[in-house]
Amino acid sequence: MTIMPVIVMIFVFVPAIVLMVSMPYVTRETISFGVTISAEQFHSEPLRQMRMSYARISATLHTILFIVCIICLMYGDEHFKQQSWIIIIYSLAMIVISLVINISYHFKMKSLLPMLPIAPEPSIMAVDTGFRKRNIGLSSYWFLIHVLIIVVSIVTVLRHYDLIPDQIPIHFNSSWDVDRYAAKSYSFVFMPAIIQVFITLLFIFENWSIRRVKQQVQPTDPNRSIRQDVTFRRAWSYFMITASFLLVILFSVVQLSMISLLNTNFAIPVILIIIAFIILYAFALSFWAGQSESRLERSAESANVRPVHDDDKWRLGMIYFNRKDPNLIVEKRFGVGWGLNFGHPVVWLICVGIIVLLVVVR
Repeated sequence: MTIMPVIVMIFVFVPAIVLMVSMPYVTRETISFGVTISAEQFHSEPLRQMRMSYARISATLHTILFIVCIICLMYGDEHFKQQSWIIIIYSLAMIVISLVINISYHFKMKSLLPMLPIAPEPSIMAVDTGFRKRNIGLSSYWFLIHVLIIVVSIVTVLRHYDLIPDQIPIHFNSSWDVDRYAAKSYSFVFMPAIIQVFITLLFIFENWSIRRVKQQVQPTDPNRSIRQDVTFRRAWSYFMITASFLLVILFSVVQLSMISLLNTNFAIPVILIIIAFIILYAFALSFWAGQSESRLERSAESANVRPVHDDDKWRLGMIYFNRKDPNLIVEKRFGVGWGLNFGHPVVWLICVGIIVLLVVVR
């Protein structure tokens, strides 16, 4: 019976499942399943029933899939490749189920919209011209700490390279015994450092994007909307700095344990604690703030005014494609956080670059 993969599955996927099931309840009150609506329409009985239906179906399907995966891990072969394939297949199945449910409810929402109370769009658009000057988040200079840790790790490994064993442990079974080794090489030993650099660059870009993603100011109450937006972006900026710092520490621990400079009995608990903390931090932040700032400083009144919408720029309500929009990053309609503008050529260059990097690293 395999215990460790089961523990990892619980820590990693259970929060993700809870967040996916609860997604209709953490979205903006002006977006329902990828369709722009008014706050009054959001609280109408038909949409309340639709959200309950979504949560019930999503919870049932994801729970069944998760239980099947756990059973396969617990009573299957402890071989590393078989466990990996089980988790990969489960992850893909989870994504497919989520997409099918979301797309289905997106079309249900579009068909239901004409039957809801009419909600006119506002005659004015509110914009905060001083938004960029506000204290939105932490400076990217904080990432210099990450660079320092990476440099220290690289120097440490270089100084001890000759003492590294020819066979490096890379996998442990449920009894914490090494069951897989790899031959020593510079490319393998410094792989964690390469990943650290990639993670740091990725989070620098994310932190930079938080400041520059376009505003979502509600003309019915612009001051409250701006306060919400600033608080939301600042909170996620703190998360970006903290999570990336912990991930850099994690891969330094992995690197030092691989080359026997750090005891495995100490390294593995540290790695698991870091992963659990990041996941729980993201989970708590998502429920505290909601999609964008939807759960921050909620209004006591539900206005029957539909925000200026760009539904035609969203494919299936979740993929943003607008060649005329200069923004690389936009607020998600499904999920929490931000997504990419696939109508921007730079986004495609970034995607190609990531694929090339993954091929080279492999």
